[in-house]
Amino acid sequence: MTEILMAAIANLMTRYLPFIFLKRYYTRLLYLNREFPLVLLVVLTLYMFYAQDASSQILLYKICGILITILIHLIFRRSLLSIFFGSVIYIAIVNSFTILPET
Repeated sequence: MTEILMAAIANLMTRYLPFIFLKRYYTRLLYLNREFPLVLLVVLTLYMFYAQDASSQILLYKICGILITILIHLIFRRSLLSIFFGSVIYIAIVNSFTILPET
């Protein structure tokens, strides 16, 4: 029972203390809340180009996935929706058109 009580107190503290102690920075926090999805998309895009090899075929698939993600984000303005569908379409393109070497 004490574990549940401590978890509830920690949850309430993480939710309310920033608003109590950072009240004078409220407009900055609202700005971060509004701009964070765009920052998240940029970070994921940069990681996507950094993490893999740079063959021309895979690079073309990545650019297609990024363009689809941007298009979905511009239409619906929902970051999770655009990330999800961009990732799904990228994975579908890679799995459909990549020829695996025979072993």
